[in-house]
Amino acid sequence: MLNMQPILSFLLIPLLLTGCMSAQSLRDERIETEQALFDSYPPDIQEQVRLGQIDIGYSKDMVRLAWGPPDQIFRRTTRAKQSVVWSYTQLRSYPRLDRMSVPIYYIDSSGRQQFSYHSVWVNRDTQEQFTVARVEFVQGLVTAIEQLNGDQ
Repeated sequence: MLNMQPILSFLLIPLLLTGCMSAQSLRDERIETEQALFDSYPPDIQEQVRLGQIDIGYSKDMVRLAWGPPDQIFRRTTRAKQSVVWSYTQLRSYPRLDRMSVPIYYIDSSGRQQFSYHSVWVNRDTQEQFTVARVEFVQGLVTAIEQLNGDQ
């Protein structure tokens, strides 16, 4: 009989670790790390940053404190202007388990090597990274904000 306890523990540890810090606690940590910068903002902007909200005219530092560092940075060039676009992404997981037969080799009571097939479950999860927001900066200030609409 296969002991599933070590396997289950191994699978649960990453799940427990990824859920330990909320977006708000990460934001609070960023603010605490850069308290002097945060304190230099007017009270209304401090409140928005603390709530994870950004707006047109915000600086890169304000956005970074509110949303964290971007996952990707693009440079956009048009005839009218050059801008920098910060992209924020999330991972979507698609869990899937498949059953598969594997050969198990063993030595029988007379000392001969034998094998038999046993069914095992194999984790075949896939992940997809998708963009949830983009923030465009011109001369270091937010000029446009795109956010994924969850009401589709």
